[in-house]
Amino acid sequence: MNKQCYSSRTDRSLDSTELAEAAVTGQWLKHVALLLIFSTISVVQAQTQNTCAAELREANQKYLASKFDAARDLLKKCVNKNKASKQDKVEAYKLLGKIYIAKDSSDQAIDAFKKMLKLNCQMTLDTTQETPEVIAIFNEVKKQQKCGGSKKLLWISAGGGLAVAGAIIFWPSPKEEKIEPLGFVEPPGRPR
Repeated sequence: MNKQCYSSRTDRSLDSTELAEAAVTGQWLKHVALLLIFSTISVVQAQTQNTCAAELREANQKYLASKFDAARDLLKKCVNKNKASKQDKVEAYKLLGKIYIAKDSSDQAIDAFKKMLKLNCQMTLDTTQETPEVIAIFNEVKKQQKCGGSKKLLWISAGGGLAVAGAIIFWPSPKEEKIEPLGFVEPPGRPR
């Protein structure tokens, strides 16, 4: 067997292939580090959303067990989280409204339903699953609540109509120009 001794790297410089490999390895390490950072952020966001969903489930169980204050506290945490999904917040406000009705706090129930409808103005309640009191208060709030899209459309329509009216009223009229008859024009300084 033939053994060869290789010189250490300290006594010679790197060739171009070794430099390219070192650069690729450095880039690879940067990509791995970025991937780890972004995956950690995604996991934290997913945990926040899952936590809200878990709080919703737990709050619903406490509501069914008539532990209204404990359920309310869980739901308030959920709706105050920035990373909670829109649907989780809608469900939390719906359950908050039901809790406030159960506690005879109709003003707070109305406020919860308004917040729910702000997030989803197309929301409806299943009349077979809700009490008549919940349905009545929700329907009253929904009747008074306007969907955001219709307001925008109204403003766009009104704004467009005003723009057209303004263009018609304030459109500059053509300037009255003196029209000179065509023909021979005397040179300046020559009397007529």
